[in-house]
Amino acid sequence: MYIRIDPHSGEPLSKQLKERLQYLIVRGALAPGDQIDSVRALAEKTGVNPTTVAKVFMQLQMEGYLVMRPGAGAFVAPKPPAYTAGEKKRRLREALRPALVEARFLGMDADDIVAVVHDELTKLAGDAHD
Repeated sequence: MYIRIDPHSGEPLSKQLKERLQYLIVRGALAPGDQIDSVRALAEKTGVNPTTVAKVFMQLQMEGYLVMRPGAGAFVAPKPPAYTAGEKKRRLREALRPALVEARFLGMDADDIVAVVHDELTKLAGDAHD
């Protein structure tokens, strides 16, 4: 498993690691039941502090992406959590709000934003079929 972390991007390393792991899970590169590298191994591969990696694992476990098995490690959860439609929308809105604020700050209008979202969804769907 290759995960690229850019220490010079200005984005927190924990955020980069979490988003990249989520992306690999969502697009199917990491399938349900797959074991994730150990905290130590992932820290060495990415240059991220082991404590930070452990915190990311715990966040992903709480969000339903990973299952932690004592003595065995971290594994991709067998299936996504069963959220209600309302909870799915709430979680999506919570995740989208910072990006939408940034887009407006950059001067993008609704059509520009929708076009970017559409492009990203198309890429994600394409990645899932690779």
